[in-house]
Amino acid sequence: MDQRADTTAYGGLALAHGLATALGVAAAIDERVEVLKLHMPYHESDHLLVQAYNLFVGGTCLQDLQNLQDAEAVRRLLGAVRLPDPTTAGDFLRRFGKRDLKDLQIALDEVRVRAWSCLPKAKRRQATIDMDSTIKPVYGECKQGADFTYNRKYGYHPLLVTLSETGECLRLINRPGNVASEAGIEREIATVLPLVAEHFERVYLRGDSKFCRRKLVTVADQQGACFAFVKEQSPNLAAIVESLPRTAWTPFHGHLQKERVSKTGTTRRKRPRRKQRIAKQRKYRNLRTVREWVAETGYRLTDTEVDCRLVIKRKKLEVRDRQGQLFTEYRYQYVLTNIPASEMDAVEVVRFAYKRCHQENAIEQLKNGLGGLRMPTGELLANGVFMLAAQLAWNLRAWLSLLALPEATLRWEWKWFRQAFVYVGARVVEHANRVVVRMTRSHRWLTEILRAHERLRRLAPAL
Repeated sequence: MDQRADTTAYGGLALAHGLATALGVAAAIDERVEVLKLHMPYHESDHLLVQAYNLFVGGTCLQDLQNLQDAEAVRRLLGAVRLPDPTTAGDFLRRFGKRDLKDLQIALDEVRVRAWSCLPKAKRRQATIDMDSTIKPVYGECKQGADFTYNRKYGYHPLLVTLSETGECLRLINRPGNVASEAGIEREIATVLPLVAEHFERVYLRGDSKFCRRKLVTVADQQGACFAFVKEQSPNLAAIVESLPRTAWTPFHGHLQKERVSKTGTTRRKRPRRKQRIAKQRKYRNLRTVREWVAETGYRLTDTEVDCRLVIKRKKLEVRDRQGQLFTEYRYQYVLTNIPASEMDAVEVVRFAYKRCHQENAIEQLKNGLGGLRMPTGELLANGVFMLAAQLAWNLRAWLSLLALPEATLRWEWKWFRQAFVYVGARVVEHANRVVVRMTRSHRWLTEILRAHERLRRLAPAL
């Protein structure tokens, strides 16, 4: 056994800690958040940063803090003599009130602005805000705020607001299980829109049919933002479809047609659709899209003064039932938008609106990749604080990809990201009043890690 405890498997944590130091995360949190009467020995930033780092390196619960607490190399890397115990961390989460949660979110927004100020102007031309909610089932019967959701599961109903271009999490709010999907979204968007509009030239809002609300449309219009919301089917929309002339419909292709060419220059042959063939052989009910069209018309929501465009997508489906009989069926989808026709035509609006489905990948990674929705305590607000620590961990990874690492890493899964830039064998030593991290030469991504470190060193004086 080696007597020296100066090695760690989390050498890539130095990048996240270096970025957090450059952005002044600790100072922003300590300035805004006051939940501890005495700082003996920890400040509020110590608790929140350690919880974020725990999730960043792959921890899934408060008990995993011991992996960082017991590692002398990690404490040396973070410049700490000791780290909070899991029981102390749980007590800290339970100290927060509603006002403290708002103060913590304000502090994170201040850090976000500093990160945005480092982005080149070309990356700040457009910002697309996506909104969605998700169900987080829980199995403890004493969880405060847990209730039966719309799909009859017992749990919480968190609200998620993300920024598509940068991959950031703007808002992550814990809510009781029985609230509606859109509950509280107007209040959050009213605070997010001015922040984003100040640093980006053009701002868009996207959401599914649950977020197509009069209040949200009014807020977006007052803030000068464009929106594209999917709208639910209703009798008046069916009447509008019937009144449209044939000439209003234009052909629509869901994906841009790109010819697949192999490396040798020859066109690749398309693979046969095995799923449809098997369904036909076994006489399953099978739906096949034959053709699609789009049309648009003017529309205004009731009790609003916002003039909108209603873009309608029509799908012609070929349906085969179990007896092999063939039917033709038409289905309609609606998108409500105020984007000018000179900026996006009807086809582009539909493609733009349904790109929001990429947020489902973010939700899946937030749940399973990062572990940010674990709900480790029995209190609603305490779990909300844990989710804000998860928001910080998520954004540290996004800012690293934007400012220091290759931009392609922005869309990586957390598993890939950790294996490339977190799980790096390293030796941490103190030398001449400095902390030196010596990483193993055999690591595949070592060159990119060293380049990222140099970029962060050049970035720190500018901040």
